[in-house]
Amino acid sequence: MEKWLIEVKEALSEALKAISSGDIPKENMYQLASLFYAKRNHMNNDSLFEAMNHEIDEQVKSDWSFDPNSKLHYKFHFVSSYLICFVIAGKIDEFTYDQIMDFVNQKLDLFEE
Repeated sequence: MEKWLIEVKEALSEALKAISSGDIPKENMYQLASLFYAKRNHMNNDSLFEAMNHEIDEQVKSDWSFDPNSKLHYKFHFVSSYLICFVIAGKIDEFTYDQIMDFVNQKLDLFEE
């Protein structure tokens, strides 16, 4: 699990740096997840990339529809979206995704304001 924590921390750090200029609203940081996945995993598959973007968008917008305040949890949405890319790519299953998310949530404060 530590390798996943390192992976997530590095990707999250890169994403936070990418939005630090203010050009990208914090609540849209989740949209960078597939880009960082593709870059970090040397992926060059347009159809897989589109599938990731679609699934991520559906997942986050569903969360937002149930709780509009969840837009404030941009770190959580980025991490969740980043890890769902591994599921879509077939590198982990949903059970493993849940385990990783639980572990990462215990180790990182993804809900700080």
